[in-house]
Order: sequence, then C-alpha cells, then structure tokens
Amino acid sequence: MLDRATERRAIRALLTGAATGTGGALLLHGEPGIGKSALLRHAAAEATSIAAGFDVVTLDGSASEARLPLAGLHRLLHLLLHHLDGPARDEPARLIRAIEAGCRNDERFDLSAGTLRSIRAASGPRPLLCCVDDAHWLDRETLDVLGFVARRLAGERVGLILAGCDFSGGRDGAAVPALPGVPAYRLAPLDDTTARTLIEDRVPADDVAGALVTVARGNPRALLDLAGCLSPEQRSGDAPPPTGLPPESALRRAYQARLARMPDPTRWLLLLIAADGELAGGGFAADGELAGDGLGVGELVRAAAASGTDLSALEPAEAAGLVDVIGSIVEYRQPLMRSVMYHDAPLARRRAAHLLLARTLDPATRALRHHLHRAAARYGPDDQLAADLERAAARHGGRRGTASLALERAAQLSGDADRRGTRLVAAARYAWLAGEPYRARILLRRARAGAAGAYVLARSRLLRGEIELKTGAAADAQRSLLTAAGELVAHDRHLAIAALVRAGEALCLSGDYDRYPAVARQALALRRDEEPPHVELMLEQMAGLSAMFRADYDAAAAPLRRVVELAQTLEDPDALGQASLAAFLLGDGTQAHRLGRRLAEVARTNGDAAAVPHAMQLMAMADFARGRYDAAMASYHEGVLLARRSGQENLVSNDLATLAVLAAVMGDRQTCVLRVREARTRAAAQGASRPRATSEWALAALDLVEGRAADAVARLRSVMRGQPGHGHVIVKVAATPHLVEAAAHSGDREVAVEVLTAYGPWMEQTGNPGWLALSARCRALVAGTDGEADEYFREALRQHAVGDSDFDRARTELLYGQWLRRRRRPGAAREHLRSALETFERFDARPWAGHASAELRAAGHHVEPKPVRVAESLTPQQQQIARLVADGATNREVAAHLFLSRRTVDYHLRNIFTKLGVRSRVELTRLMS
Repeated sequence: MLDRATERRAIRALLTGAATGTGGALLLHGEPGIGKSALLRHAAAEATSIAAGFDVVTLDGSASEARLPLAGLHRLLHLLLHHLDGPARDEPARLIRAIEAGCRNDERFDLSAGTLRSIRAASGPRPLLCCVDDAHWLDRETLDVLGFVARRLAGERVGLILAGCDFSGGRDGAAVPALPGVPAYRLAPLDDTTARTLIEDRVPADDVAGALVTVARGNPRALLDLAGCLSPEQRSGDAPPPTGLPPESALRRAYQARLARMPDPTRWLLLLIAADGELAGGGFAADGELAGDGLGVGELVRAAAASGTDLSALEPAEAAGLVDVIGSIVEYRQPLMRSVMYHDAPLARRRAAHLLLARTLDPATRALRHHLHRAAARYGPDDQLAADLERAAARHGGRRGTASLALERAAQLSGDADRRGTRLVAAARYAWLAGEPYRARILLRRARAGAAGAYVLARSRLLRGEIELKTGAAADAQRSLLTAAGELVAHDRHLAIAALVRAGEALCLSGDYDRYPAVARQALALRRDEEPPHVELMLEQMAGLSAMFRADYDAAAAPLRRVVELAQTLEDPDALGQASLAAFLLGDGTQAHRLGRRLAEVARTNGDAAAVPHAMQLMAMADFARGRYDAAMASYHEGVLLARRSGQENLVSNDLATLAVLAAVMGDRQTCVLRVREARTRAAAQGASRPRATSEWALAALDLVEGRAADAVARLRSVMRGQPGHGHVIVKVAATPHLVEAAAHSGDREVAVEVLTAYGPWMEQTGNPGWLALSARCRALVAGTDGEADEYFREALRQHAVGDSDFDRARTELLYGQWLRRRRRPGAAREHLRSALETFERFDARPWAGHASAELRAAGHHVEPKPVRVAESLTPQQQQIARLVADGATNREVAAHLFLSRRTVDYHLRNIFTKLGVRSRVELTRLMS
C-alpha cells in the first residue's frame, strides 16, 4: 500500500477492536480506480496475519443484480454458511428461504436481526472480517440490512468494511449512499510523489512518468493503465505520451458507461465543456489554471444557443454529479471523465465543438483560449495562426501552463524548422515556470530532434541545464550549462553570462567552490560598458562570490552590496534571488528576508511556480540566520511542499536536511533522524553533496545536545575537511559554533582554534549582531585565560541584546553559566542559568531545559519540576503504550495487545521515557496514576 495512512490506521483500529470484542464498521468511497479494492485487500491481509487470526468473508456487488431486492444479502448469507457448523447454520438457512419466498416489508426487521445473529455466530472461535466491495452495485434493501448490522457491532468480534464508488453508472445512476452511524472515508487522489512511486518500476523515464501522473490526476488505476499501454518509443520519451486512458482500460469503460446514459443534447454540452477543458488534447496545463479559467456559464449558454441546444439539457449531467458549476465556471467533477468524453467523440464532432467555441470566446479578453480552439480545428501548417498563438501567449504569459500549450501548438503549426524549434523551447520554458519540469524536458527533446539551428539548440541546452540544476544531478547541470555558455557567446552575450551564472550555482551545489573563480573569470571577461542592470547584477554577484570563495572577505563585500543595491529597482525573479543571497552573505538577514519575500510575490503574480519554493528557501535561510527558528521551520515546510509539487528535488533534499538541523538544535531527536534519513535518500539519488553535508551537521548538533561532544567533533570535522574554497562553505560557517563548542567540551582546543581562524572572519566582517555574538561565544570557549573568556562571554551577551535570537542568547547564557559555576561563582551563574531555563521552556526545547535545570541545581538553586502533561507530550499510540505499561503489562504483552512487534514497543517506550523525563517503569506508573 502506498500512502493511505489515515485509512490504514482506521482499518488497523477496526481490526484491533474486533479482535478484542469491540467491533465496528467503515465505509470507503471515492471515484472509480482510486484504490478502494486495494484497501480491502490490505485489510484482508492484515486480518489474516495478526495474532487473532480472523476469518474473512468477501462479498462483491454485482451490476446484473443491482435491481433485485435482497440479492446481495442472499449471496452474503450463502457465504456465511461456509463458516458455520451444526445448529448455527439454521439461522442463515432460514433467512435464505425467506428471501427466496419473497420477504415482505413487515419482515425486514426480522431479516436484519437474523443477519446480525448469523454474523455473530460466524465470529465464534475466531473474529470475523466482512469485506464488501463495489457496494454501489448492491441493491438498496441489502444496503439497509448492512447498515442495520454495522450500527450494532460495538460488542462483537466482527469488523465490516464496505467500499463503493461515488457514482456507479448503474443502480439509478446513484452513488453508494451514506450509512448513518458508520464512519466514512473518501479516498483522495494520490499526491504526485506517491503516484510516481507507484509506476517507477513500469516507467523508468522520469519525464514520461511525470506526464502520466498529470494525465492520471492521482488515480492509481489510471496510472497503471496508462503505464501499461506505452509503446517502446513513448516509454523512452522519444514519442509524445498518451493524453487519455487507453481504449482497453476498465476505468475508461466505467466512465463510458456513465456518459452513455446521458441524452444526446446533454452529451453535446458535455463535449463543449470537455473540449475547452482539454484545450486541443494537451491536458497538461496546471489544474489551478484551468480550474480558475474554464468555460463560463454565459459562454456555454451562447455556444449552446448557437448550436440550437438549450442549457437545460445540462441538468441530467448536473443531477448525476458529472459536472459542477463553481462560481461562473462549468467544470467536470472528475477530469478523467472529461478526457474520456473528449477522446471518445468522433473527430468531426470534436472539430465542430472547437470551431463553435472559437466563435463564442471573445478574442480580446480570451485570446489564448480563442486561438487554441482555432488551432485545434486546424490541420496542417498555418504560420499566421501560429503567430497569433505566440502573441497571445506573450500577452497572457502569467498563465504559464496554458501559454506553454499555446506555444507548443504554435510550433506544430509552424512551417519553418528554426521557428518551430524556437517556439518549442519557449513552450518548454513556460512549462518549467508552471512547475512541470517533466513536460519541459519532453518539449526540449522534441526541439533538439528537429532541424533547428545552433542558436536554438544552445538555448535548449541552457534551459535543460537550468532545470537539471533544480531537479537532477548537479554535475549534469554544470556540463550542460558550461557547454551552452560556450555555444551562446557568438549569438547572445547576455544569455552566455546567464549560463555561466547557473554553472556557478551548480558548482556550489556540488561543493566545488574552488572551481567557481575560473567560471567567474569567464563571465567577467564578457563584461562591457553600461550593461543593463540585471546583467550588471549577475556579474557583480559572480565577482563577490568568487572573492568570498577565495576567503578574501574584504574584497567580496563591495560587489555583494552592489548586487543588493541594483535589485531595489528590479522585478526579475533571478535578480531578486541573487540579491537575497547576497544580503544573507553580508549578514543582513532583514534585507535578505525582504528580498526573498519580494521574489515570492513577483513569482506568484507572474505564475512562476518554479521560483516560489526558492523564495521560501531564501526567507527560511534569513530567519534561520536571525535565530527565528519557528518562522524558518514554517518557510522550509512550505518550501518543501511547493518544491515537491514542481519537481525540484534538489530543493527538497536541501530543505529537508536544514529542517533536520533545526530539529536537532531544538533537541527533537525523532524529527531530526527522520528528516536526515529522507534527505540522504534523495541526495543519493541526485548525487547532491550539500544535503549530505547538512545532514551530518544535523546529526552532530544532535550529538552535542545529547552530550556526545567527541562524536559531534568527528562528524563536523568530516564536513569541515578541506581548505577554504572547498566543500560547502555556507554549511561550514554555519556549523562553526557547533564544532567550536563540541571541541571545547571534548578538550580538543586545537581543532576549535583552527576552524574559528578559518571561518570566524566571515561572521565578524558582516557586522551582524547575532553572528558577532556567536563569534564572541566561540572565542570565549577557546580563550587562553579566564579574564579573556569572561570578556568574550560578556561581549556575546551585549551583541545578543542588539540582535533578535532569544534561543541563541539562551544557549550563550547556559554556556556562560556553566563556565561561571565551574569557576566557583554560583551566584553569577544562577542569574544566567535561570534566564536560559525560562527561554528553553518557552521554546519547548526540553533537552536544553534539562541541561539548564541540572546546572541550576548544581549551582545550589532548587528547581521545581514542572508537571508533565502526558496528553500533550505523547502521540495517541504512545499514550496507549504508556497506559498499558503503567497497568503492569510487559513489553511482550503490550506488543501482543496492540498487534505490534516487540522491537516497535521497545522503541516507543524509550521515546516515552525521554519525552516524559522518567527513567523507570515505576516513575512512569506514578506519572500516569
């Protein structure tokens, strides 16, 4: 099972309850192919594998019997007979005879109660799981009986799970009805990451898999059907992927059956809506664009009237739940049905629909759609129409996905090979900005396969490298970008500079900072007098970073400040991103955050889905540097979500690794380890080294929290290995305070002095109060005399007072308090330790609060333990385990009771002890009493 965590937990809870005599029922529903049957199979497998050893009865609804009263119950009773012996068989046999004789309405209660008794009897020595699939095909009378039974299983060793479609295409066209009193779960579409995992073994090409995920709209059955119908050329990405379900798909037949029930005038209106939604069969544009810019009710009224059809013909489709009117827009409830409606229509009928919609849509206000419908009805080259589409895409480029479709169609209509290639590259750029890298790569492949000139091919290589920089291997991106730069010099100097800037980013991602100055020299050699501001900004950025990576921090400052200055008047996303990074490196977190926020606003306004997660990362970096950890975590979480949606796996792995650092800094072991595991897995697949270095930093920070200073030193030395200009410079500087502290605690002063000498100057030259405070704290830890250390600690606290990182200030106060106590100055130590403890408690940083409490006690101050709120501290499962242990159960007994492994219980119990601050089962029992 992929995903479906909520439903699987509900099934597990149902089985757990049924095994212990507190049974119940569940209803799973959703669109066809969404995975209901898979969940039923999962439930049956779980039931037979757990210790209680369920008997399982499976009933499938039948379309041919949907109108026969009690036909489904008749089959269920026959199935129950196989699980009963002796006199227990009498009840279901009697009920079967009653149904066959024609059960009257006044006998329905007896029938329902008798079915409950029969099911109860079938759960004799072993509990019983009853799985009902395709419940939408059951007759209404059977469903009534099952609802009666479901509401009376609370004291039984029985679990009942029903699964059905939201619409059936069968019994009166109705959906599986709600069963009052029975918990219902509607299965949502799979997210893109899970969907790609489902077909990764069947579709090895990432671009093709991404295209199929978009077409399938998160429907597992559709994904598998699409993956199974690919030709060898489609599988490799050399031919366009399918845009609809294959003819032999059972899911397609289910939609066809539903649509076939509609009257012909209704089908015509449904085709008009589908033709507009599919936009000439592309089907790739972002859902949000199409959903917010679909066919308006007024436009549908005019199109219907022009074809002699009244809008009232749509009523059967609305009543059956095929379409919805959302605001003033008419949309299909399920995009897959829209695709089936469109692709099943004869070619001439589709063309007529497009021509009618082209006449209906206003070319002044709906230019993109107007010209797309004209293009869908046109066969063969048409340079004028291609030019119209290109102009419309340029005017309405904010809708990136739809503009990409327009340019792709313009390329198909182009007679000239070079013009066709140019439009395909432009379509690919819009697709990338819309957050569809897989589609962008497919379009670039088609551009390269054509007979386009050298300039078009160089631009294609530049865009491919830019996409790889965010989604693939940094080494591949670097090679592509450097090659593109060399090819572009003769055609477009500014694009060549942009390619070198991106190549420099690829070097930074892979940690090859020592090679950055050579690339910067190539770019700076292309500089001319009076460059446009955005080009001047790129060149100053490269000059500043080149100096910084050579450890010439004084020389880096002026060009980086110039970058920030130039960005003030620009609205270019790349320029704003570069300026935000420059401000961050200069230690101006406020400016870095402001520029990152501006980037997010510009990107959202322009529809640049690819730029938004980068903006979130920049804002998070600024907040992290300022010690605003809660805000940083929020931005990183949002960035991960958006980066996943837009396929930017490199951003995802970097953000996850940094989230692991944040969790470690707060002492949250479980979250830190989970984030590290995921970040490392993704980094290994991408060949990215920055997230691996950041993950090591996270684990080292966790070692430091948990008192393993020597382990922290070993980890961080591996990150710091190499001279300035090698490895991940930002990670090295940011991790310096942790390494200095760990080395000081482990007595390895030489290592601390070495790393502080290398990276301390960067922190100090920024003038940032927070960074100056950290630098002073580090120098206090390696100071040669007590007087020197005391002065540095005081300087650190003075800088913290100017800055705004309460958590970092508390860390400094804890270290200063420890130092003072060890110098037999307990009175002075208590002042700082009390302040540190209050801050750690406010941040809920329990390990640090524990350290501060221990130091306070050692300094002679009584610390009143705070009452632990178990419900707030533990997850529901941990609470269950804690209660059982407090009642005297052994770990083995807990495992058997909750159907968990002994190892899982051991793991959870260790976490429970840590969270609650107890050391034994006796202390846990006292706390739980």
